[in-house]
Amino acid sequence: MADPGPNSASENPTRTYRGIAYDTGTNFATGQGELSRTVWSRRQLLSELSLISDQLNCNSVTIYGSDLDRLAEAANAAVDRDLHVWLQPRLADRPQEEVLEHLAETARLAESLRSQGAQISLTVGAVHLVFTPGLIAGEKYHDRMANIYAEEGHHLLVPTADVDVADAAPALNEFLARAAAVARENFSGELGYSAAPFEDVDWSPFDTINLMYQYLPKPLSRQEHLDLIEGYRHWNKPILIAEFGTATYQGAEQKGFFFWDIVDRSQPVPTILDGYVRDEGEQAAYHLKMFSIFEEAGVDGVIVSELIHPTHPHSEDRTFDLDMASMAVVKTIRDDVEDPDSAYRWEPKESFHAIADHYAHAGFQSILR
Repeated sequence: MADPGPNSASENPTRTYRGIAYDTGTNFATGQGELSRTVWSRRQLLSELSLISDQLNCNSVTIYGSDLDRLAEAANAAVDRDLHVWLQPRLADRPQEEVLEHLAETARLAESLRSQGAQISLTVGAVHLVFTPGLIAGEKYHDRMANIYAEEGHHLLVPTADVDVADAAPALNEFLARAAAVARENFSGELGYSAAPFEDVDWSPFDTINLMYQYLPKPLSRQEHLDLIEGYRHWNKPILIAEFGTATYQGAEQKGFFFWDIVDRSQPVPTILDGYVRDEGEQAAYHLKMFSIFEEAGVDGVIVSELIHPTHPHSEDRTFDLDMASMAVVKTIRDDVEDPDSAYRWEPKESFHAIADHYAHAGFQSILR
């Protein structure tokens, strides 16, 4: 395996990442434009990054997306704020060779920043069984997701084929080996992969184990969480929670990964299904509970998902309050809730304040150590 480089967690064992995920615009098929963020400006970027560094008390940020120019702009701005950056290309439903080419470009960007002294790490993508075609059955990423979770209860995803994720492990790991090789050719720093718990990953090509923890199909007990994380210890590598979170309504945690499954998208304007009640306090309590579990598990970093989710705007009318189905810790308030191209402002949720307080105290404890 290549030298993990000067930013390797193995050479910085006391570093504990306290962060949040930041989407610069990903090519999800949301029906609200080519990218998940149709509105983009430097002013908004800098404003939102200041939230991350100055108010949330983060020392790290995961910057992901499909547009290379946006990734570069966001990464440079985050480095300017002395944030450690996990840089992650995310390109859904594109051919594998295109995904690898996109990764190579992102790796070169990361190496350019690393060579200038930036604290930057690279992941070779996230949940490739879902987002990258050709590894399991399913034409689009939501088809592959439906096939993986075919036995779970949901109303939006319709399975199209039987999938055994264990049988898919060889194809996944062959692709990840290629991805790691591409990354190593272009980047000399810390390398990871952001995997869902259902992915059986060969972690030997990577420096860190990064877990997309929101992909759990059902809620777990505290001991079940600890046992799950402990199961990765035999790799003898740092374990990070790459993303975790839940939505903003009563009972969201009990739906596990399907917290988002409360939106009726059959009409031109999506609406929240009947029977769900907005509850910012419950979302905040979930974050604090999971922080406690992750601390007990001894993970090397935690990244909350996510700062902002503009495709899920908040509305005072609960019928149109798509923010209820979002993991975001600030609510997006668009000038026109029906128009994804309209200007927006943000307001912090209760979870934002809870996370900021937790990270502030965690940072103080790190200084004491």
